[in-house]
Amino acid sequence: MTAEAKGVTEQADAGEHLPNASVMLGELRALAEHSPTRARTETWSYLRALGERNDHDALSHLFGAGTEPRNLDGKLEGQIVGKLFGIPEAKLANQLMRIDPTWRGKSFDLAAGTGLNRLSPIALVAMPIVTFGYLGLRKVGRESEGFHFNHSVDQGLIEPRVTVRALDYGVPQYKNPGVRTFPIRKTRDEIVELTPGVYLGRALLFKGSDEIRPIAYFALRHPVGSPL
Repeated sequence: MTAEAKGVTEQADAGEHLPNASVMLGELRALAEHSPTRARTETWSYLRALGERNDHDALSHLFGAGTEPRNLDGKLEGQIVGKLFGIPEAKLANQLMRIDPTWRGKSFDLAAGTGLNRLSPIALVAMPIVTFGYLGLRKVGRESEGFHFNHSVDQGLIEPRVTVRALDYGVPQYKNPGVRTFPIRKTRDEIVELTPGVYLGRALLFKGSDEIRPIAYFALRHPVGSPL
């Protein structure tokens, strides 16, 4: 791995210029060919650094260079990359996430085409208030689980229009909330793979019948050390 692809987190902490997204992704993919575990860690750090800069241009570029995820199965760790945007509630939500990010990741059943979100325990108290009565969360170990979805391969709905794994929260049986403060039933997550075991997602919000807007980026990864 070249010097440019090293020490990404340290560069962000020091306020230095981050490597170009195209260059960095190419080097991370090259690293993955012989050091997949290290590439997984470095990719995760690079996404965190971009999130600290709230660099939507770089994230959009990376998304467009992503590939169709082929191994979205099991329990994946998550991080919100950057701030929420494009909705009036984003300002308050971003402040709350600085206190407790709440979201921990997603779990997938690839064969069944289903999945759910994992959150911190505080969600069991907060979400029924924020969502005006959603009671679909349950405590599992040291996390809470809910906001179920179906998922399948599809084309991205906005630019860059790449092949994605699309998550549908509007399935009636899941009874996901659609209220203004938490309109998850009206959102669609799209996910691409950057390097083996690390995925970049974007959340899209449907506004009416003819408007779709991005409102967040997020990342997922298989736990370091787990087989792919």
